This record gives sequence, C-alpha cells and structure tokens, in this order.
Amino acid sequence: MPTTENQTGPPQATAAHARARTARLLVQLRSSALAKVTLGIGAVWLVAALPLLLGRPPWPWFGLFRVAFTVSLFLLLVRLVHLLATETLWLLRNRLILAYVFMGVVPVLLIAGMLAIGGYMFYGQYAAFLLVSELNDHTKNVGAVNTLTVRELEQHPNRASDGPGLSNYYASYYFPRGYGGVHTYFYDGHGVAENPASRRFGRLSSWLAGDFLGLIARPNGYSIAGFGISHGAKTERILTLYPLGAHNLDTLAAPLGQISLGWSGFVNLEGAATDAATTAPTPTPQAPLLASTQPLRPQGSLFDIRITSWAFIPVTDWETGKQRTVIATITTRPSLLNDKLFASFQSGPNPSLAARWPLLLLGLIGVGFLIIEFFSLVAGIRLTRTITGAVNDLYVGTEHINRGEFEHRIPVRTRDQLAALEISFNNMTASIQRLLEEQRQKQRLESELSIAHEVQTQLFPRIPPVVAGLEIQGRCLPARVVSGDYYDFLQLSPTRVSLALGDISGKGISAALLMATIVSAVRAYQPSAADRVVGVAAGQGTASRPAASPAEDEADPARLLERLNRQLFHSTPPEKYATLFYAVYDAERRELRYTNAGHLPPVVIGAKGRRRLDRGGMVVGLFENVAFEAAVVALEPGDLLAAWSDGITEPENEYGVEFGEPRLMQMLEANRERPLGEIVAAVLEGVHDWSGTDEQADDITLLLARVT
Repeated sequence: MPTTENQTGPPQATAAHARARTARLLVQLRSSALAKVTLGIGAVWLVAALPLLLGRPPWPWFGLFRVAFTVSLFLLLVRLVHLLATETLWLLRNRLILAYVFMGVVPVLLIAGMLAIGGYMFYGQYAAFLLVSELNDHTKNVGAVNTLTVRELEQHPNRASDGPGLSNYYASYYFPRGYGGVHTYFYDGHGVAENPASRRFGRLSSWLAGDFLGLIARPNGYSIAGFGISHGAKTERILTLYPLGAHNLDTLAAPLGQISLGWSGFVNLEGAATDAATTAPTPTPQAPLLASTQPLRPQGSLFDIRITSWAFIPVTDWETGKQRTVIATITTRPSLLNDKLFASFQSGPNPSLAARWPLLLLGLIGVGFLIIEFFSLVAGIRLTRTITGAVNDLYVGTEHINRGEFEHRIPVRTRDQLAALEISFNNMTASIQRLLEEQRQKQRLESELSIAHEVQTQLFPRIPPVVAGLEIQGRCLPARVVSGDYYDFLQLSPTRVSLALGDISGKGISAALLMATIVSAVRAYQPSAADRVVGVAAGQGTASRPAASPAEDEADPARLLERLNRQLFHSTPPEKYATLFYAVYDAERRELRYTNAGHLPPVVIGAKGRRRLDRGGMVVGLFENVAFEAAVVALEPGDLLAAWSDGITEPENEYGVEFGEPRLMQMLEANRERPLGEIVAAVLEGVHDWSGTDEQADDITLLLARVT
C-alpha cells in the first residue's frame, strides 16, 4: 500500500492550526460589541476623572461609570478566558491531559484535602475529648471526696469536729500529685457556716437542696463542686470545691497545649429567664475569662500545625442554679496529641521518637502513593501523545481527502487499535478512490442508457393510426432504464392496420437490443401505406423492387413471423428468443387476421363473451424452420381487444399471490365502456396497488383496441 509521509509533522500542523484559530478569535474579540462598549465606558470614565488631576472633585457621574467600566471589564476578561480555554482545549492532546488531571490528580487532591480536613477535625475533637475526659475524671474525684466525707460523718457523728481533716485526707488520696486547692466547707442544717473557712467562703446558694456534682461558675471563676447532706446525729451540709485557677488549668493543659474557658460564647440551654411583665432577659453574672498561662509547644515539623478546637461544657450558675453551656477553646498541635494517641509505643530511651514511627510509616506510604501517582500521570501524558499523534494524522488525512487528494495515505507508526484505525482509514481512502472511478464509469453507462432509453422511446408508436371504426391505445413501463417488451401498430392502408406485442427473453440492454431488431424487422416485412404510395407512383414496381404480390399486400401474419423467425435464428445467440402476437385488422370487413408465436393469448371481450386468440405457433428465434398458423376473427362494434405481457399478470402481493389473468379480465370487463386511456391507467394502477411497491419485477406492457 503506498504511503505519503507528512513533512511538517502532526504536532506542528496542529499547533499552527491552533495558533491561527487563537489569533483569529482574539481579533474577533477585539472587534466585538463587548470590547467596544468597554472601551467607550473606559474613555468616559477617564474624562470624568480629569478634575482629579487638577485637585478638584470628580464629576458627579464618575462613580457610576467606574462601576460600569469595572463590570464590563470583568465580563470582557471572562470572555477572553473562555476563548483561550476553548482554543486550548481544541487540541485533543490538551483535552486528554486535562481529562487525566481530572481523573488522576484532582481525585488525589480531593482525597488529600478530605484527609487533611478529617485529620484536622479528628485532632481537634480528640483534644476536646481529652479535655472533657480530664474534667470528668476530676469531677468524679471531687464527688468521691465529698461522698466519702458525708458517709464518714453519718457513720461517726463524733468526728464532726474533724470534718476538714477527713476531707483533706480523702483529697490527698484522689489528688496525689497535689493539684491543690481542694477545699470542703461545712454548714448546719439551716445553711449556717460551722467554721471560719466556711464563713469566709460565704453562704450556700438557695438552689442547693440535694446532692450535686458538676462545674459551677462563680463571679470570681470556675470550680468543680460536689455537694451532699449528712443525716447523722445532726444534719450537715457539705460542699467540696476544686477551683479551676491558672495553676490547675495549666496542669490540665500540659498534655494538650493551651486552654481558655470563659463566658464568651455562652449558650443558654434552658433559655434566658424573663420577667412576666417584660421580655428583657434577666442579667447573668459575668465570670472572668480563664486561660492557661503556659505557651504552646514550638512547631516540630511542617505538618505540626496549630489546631484550634472547641468543647461545649455544661456549667451551673452558682447564683441562680441554672445550667448553661460554656465554650472551652483548645489550641494544640498534632505532636502533643500523638504523644497521647500513641502512648502504647512510648518505650525505650526516646519515647517521643518511638511514638512517631507509625506516623513516619504512614508518611512513607503516602510518599510512595504520590510517586506512583506521578509516574501514572507521566505515563498517561505519554499515552496521550501517542493518541493525539494518531488523531492528528487522521485529521491531516481528512484535510487531504477534503481537497480531493485520495492518493494520500496515513503513516502507521504503532501496532495498536489506533494503528488499525489508521489502516482502516487508508483502506477507506483507497476504496473511495476505487468507488469514484466506478462511479465515473457508472455515470458514463447511465448516460449511455439514457440515450438508449430515448432511442427506444422513439421506437414505440407515439400517435395511433387513424382507421375508421377502430380505437388503439398502448403503454409500456420498463422495469429498468430500457425495456425488453415490444408493442407496435402501423397503418398499412386507410382501412388496414397492423398490431404487434412481444416479450423478449431477459431484461436490460440485451433484451432492448433484440427488441430493436424485432421492431426493425417487423416494420420492414410489412408493407405500409407509404410503401404502397411509392409503389403506385412507380407504376406498381421498379427495376430494383418488383410489385407487391396479393399475398404480400395482405401482409399475412404467419408468413411474416416465419421470415422473422429465420432472421432471429441466424442473427441472435441460441438462448435468445421472443414471444410475439401479430395481427392485421381490416376495417372494411371488420376482421382480425392474427398469429400468436408463444405469447400470452390476447382476449377479445364483447357481447358474445370472451374469445382467446391462441392460434399460431411456438416462440420465434429458437428454431430455424418453424411453421405458424394464422386465424381470422370477426369483430363487432363494442368488442375490446386486449394484449398484455407477463409483467401484468405475474406481480405478487405481500402474501405471494399473483395478480393473475382472472383479476385482469374482471378489470377489463368492468371498465370496457370507458375510454381506452382510462382503461390502461386503471389496469396499471391496479397492478401497482396489488404489488404494493414502486419497484417492478418485470416490464409491463398493455395494448388495447376497440371496434366502434
């Protein structure tokens, strides 16, 4: 297969095409209405700004035009970006690379972003969980100190004077590291302080009617409080407090980072109490903002970022007893939380490093994934170049085909499906080149057939002969361009006319040529009225042509078919033959002399019924010496002679049933009083409706003659 290499190369051709398109569209953008409007608004805005150069205020409509110019400039930039993106993506290579980015890189970035956000939220919530857990542990410890003190005084009322000592004893057990500041206050059953420390603390809140354990907010700060009532020899109310001062908060924040706790962002869970007469909320005492004092650990690595999270902690107002929620802000780093998260790995001489190795392993796995993703992207781009190279070769090939250069062939560089596509394209161009040549030959043949059709049309009689007392009408519809059917009528004298209808074996050109031979022979063998005029003018004969005998003057059909049979036998191939019905009608005698050479028997339909014209012999042209028999039929006014070819009776409908001769007879009898042209049209329409298709299987010919 010949090949033609592309001298410029696929990438250069495509890039040049893209650059030309980009330059053309930029020129189009520059001449667009949007660019002109933007330029006009910008010019008016600059004119409105001229007073500013002179130190004067701008004109009143300066601001309006500045906004309009900004908007139009933004729209122009959007249009420019859209055009550049469109032209960039015109290249299939760029489009595929972008597809690889969307399919490979973007999901990785989204997953990485999701993991980063998830990690940030995890570390934040983990820090909040640790803070809440520590507060819950301290709250339980405070409750345990208070509960043990209450039970001890209930069981040993005589130790009531030693209540502070008992409380300190239990506090030292639950707070062994000296979290400091655990105090217990004692009140009698009426809420009166029993010792100096209790009196310094102040009275109990009125809402403390039963056991209580939780975080409370007082005007001077936050504390973890446990309250219980001892029902021993005497009723005593016992309050245990663990104040969250700066020192204790630093102790809580040590494993986390920095913690701040305050009324800022206070959320009222129960709704603010309101007075019945007004909708204004009852003012709430404000507690000072409490924050740890230790600085945050320095950043240990690039990923050891600052993380801020919040924990919502329920707090009871000491004055009113209403429960609200306070926001605790935690500022931490992943390295601080990893020490807690991977505490089980902290062994050996360097526990901090031991706790990091799971993260290092996870990081190495992530780096491995990134390397694989990078090589995948590079491989995808290389595959893209092979695809776009093949597509560009196809594009260049289509450009050659568009210019009519069907000899161009695409170079095949690979052995994949794209190479198969390129080979198919080359085969297609070769097929198109071959089909175009065949089309040119077909056009020449169709032109010759058209000429043959015109010539054959001239062979059929166009004007019926004028014979007193006889109407003649004929019609032939070829199945192809030319027909193998034949019909003719020729006026022999003012009162005599010949009728002929035949069907040549085969179809197409060969049948049409044989039909032309038969037409010429029949017309040559029968003496026409013009021949008789010439003979009379010559004195009934000339030296070169003797005068016609009476038998020849009668144009005997049997003798004519015998002569025609001998001529066709000697001048045509052995397989060629024809069926032919030939008759001569004498208007003076109203007689029809005929002979039928193997053709479908014509029918005379009249008042006496149907008469078949089946006398004659076998087909003409198949054997040399064949005798034909002539017969004479007397006709009466109103008789209708019908002769037809098998193209009328043999068409089948969708069920495989032929139109048939009985159906033809019914149509002829039903319409025999109508003009002959209408009868022919009705029969042809009936045959067409019966077959249900515009495509004819055979030539259709019908010849009608009626005695008037």
